[in-house]
Amino acid sequence: MFDSHTAPASRWLQFVKESGRIATLWFAGVLLFMSFRVFFLIYFKDRITAQLDANAIFATLKAGFAFDSAATGVCFSIAFLLNCILQPMRLGHWVSKARLYTGRIFFIVTTLLCIVSVTYITEYGCQFNYFMLEGLKDDQQAIALTVVEQYKPWGSLLSLVILLALTFKINKVVDQKHYKFVNRLFTTCIYKRTILIILIVVLFVCAIRGSFETRPASRKWSAVTADAFVNNLVINPFRSFIYAIKDYNDLQSFGLNGHNPYLEKNLPTIENPLAAFEQKTNAPLLAAPSQVFFIVMESYDAWPLQQKYASLNLTNELSNLASKGIYLDNVLPAASSTMNSLSSLMSGIAYAGVNMSRIGPQKPTSKMSIFSQVEQLGYKSRFYYGGLLSWQNVGEYALSQGVDKVFSAVDAGGKGSAGVWGIDDGQLFDLVDKTTNDKSFNLIMSGSYHGPFNLDLDQYGYPFKSLADYPKEIQALGDDLLDPYVLGHLWYSDKMLGQFVRKMEQRYPDALFIITGDHYGRRYLHHQPDLYELTHVPIVIYGKGVNSNWVAKDQLASHMDIAPTLLNLIAPKNTEFYSMGQSLLNAPQKERTVFGFQTIRTETELWRGDLSSIYEYQKIDPLDKTRLSPNHKPEFKAVDSQTEQAYNQYMATAWHLLTRGMD
Repeated sequence: MFDSHTAPASRWLQFVKESGRIATLWFAGVLLFMSFRVFFLIYFKDRITAQLDANAIFATLKAGFAFDSAATGVCFSIAFLLNCILQPMRLGHWVSKARLYTGRIFFIVTTLLCIVSVTYITEYGCQFNYFMLEGLKDDQQAIALTVVEQYKPWGSLLSLVILLALTFKINKVVDQKHYKFVNRLFTTCIYKRTILIILIVVLFVCAIRGSFETRPASRKWSAVTADAFVNNLVINPFRSFIYAIKDYNDLQSFGLNGHNPYLEKNLPTIENPLAAFEQKTNAPLLAAPSQVFFIVMESYDAWPLQQKYASLNLTNELSNLASKGIYLDNVLPAASSTMNSLSSLMSGIAYAGVNMSRIGPQKPTSKMSIFSQVEQLGYKSRFYYGGLLSWQNVGEYALSQGVDKVFSAVDAGGKGSAGVWGIDDGQLFDLVDKTTNDKSFNLIMSGSYHGPFNLDLDQYGYPFKSLADYPKEIQALGDDLLDPYVLGHLWYSDKMLGQFVRKMEQRYPDALFIITGDHYGRRYLHHQPDLYELTHVPIVIYGKGVNSNWVAKDQLASHMDIAPTLLNLIAPKNTEFYSMGQSLLNAPQKERTVFGFQTIRTETELWRGDLSSIYEYQKIDPLDKTRLSPNHKPEFKAVDSQTEQAYNQYMATAWHLLTRGMD
């Protein structure tokens, strides 16, 4: 039992009441953000180009709530932590002060950012981004005068004053509120108190994360509708301001205002970098196809196509296409991650360790852009991605490289079986089928061979249920083989690829298909893959009239060779273009050296790693592609100085083209 004088004095009860005040302020902050989001949607309705139904609006507000909750929760986390620490020490007055001043600062900053964001969106068509901080280097007085004269922000200033007065009033009311109903929670039972404390902490942690799910609110999950402008409004002004600072700092940390990191070994400075990459096409080997499909398969590396793994039948579809066209498996990807490789394939600039998807949109379109160069041949260009276009800024980056139109999971109805990564490959290829028309170049980025690997493979007839289902010769490799269910996603992607190619081939008999992997997959059949299996991807060129004898099967290549090869296949003679690669149709020497990021390949040798310190080496033996148990002797050979210098010069040029420009 307790009397009315005991309960209010209880440290336990004061903790619960203070938690209630913090929760009320959290709710007010979320409501403020959400109110501005709704205002933006109404005020800037003319900027919305897609038809939004109730589901799209709900998805926008739901995703926005996650960002609002996280931003507000983080800001009040100090007050909450102090409540947990100081309240038991009878220092509750310090908790009240922390909460009061935190609330004032939060509402001042938040209201100011929301109001300023109206003008920023009006000018730039989006919320705060990298350009925001560029203004610090500009004539700030001129910028201020421009804002005053052009936008006459008196209404905004008045709104700011009114909202600040309102939020300060809310802050004061919350501070004085007694929460008498909380007295009912007073208890001397340690178990009940423990349960309530756990509940309060869990709810607060979820508020900070913006989600009860396994992943917190994150920018890459913000593109939940078919309209890019609406997707931009999902992230509130506070969070977009933080992202703008982070992006700016990331760009600076890459050395945009510093020295080329690859010119530290007495290499010459870069002058007129494009001059070395200017090329002209020979007479075309094919009549210009009505459709070109450039398909980049997620984690589709070269090892499953090797003869020694043929009994698994994982890549029968691509193997079938390879047998009828040009097939290369001595190919280095531009990078070891999807976005970095994809950026290089789009822009024509080799990946040099700099995040192109963030820097690219701030620069003019690359003169080596594959989109721009095929458009000069009369093609409409399209980019298809099975996830959300906000992932790694891929949608904005593709547009910055000159693509005419972008498609994503949103255009195919949302998410597929994979959930977090978007639609399944079957849905993606169906989307391409439904939207392909005219004379077009279509860059397609698949995604099903990517975790969390949760497709229902039984419905497609996948044969392997357990390791015991593997062929006997594969089982002989050991007991720690890759889970067949994981490999089934590669099998599924390959199956969907084959179905798509056949369907498009019937619809467009002259269609040309170029297929590669974005990077090596990081998943291998057994635990001791050789360095070749750890680094290479395939290239297949297939279509009417394509002759497999045009390129030697053992030809070395890289991702950067795809664009010039395509242009030499279909472009009129003497068409000028720029490329860091070589056309494979010009019979480049087998003993050439090709580069990927931190990877070097010659005809007989392969290096991977930090070439200035620790890296791996393998002497290439063609027989390793046919024998299941290669007998590699442990050996190492350092990169010779001439090859290392060539690599550094190549990367230095790529770094310069991206960060300094094409001139």
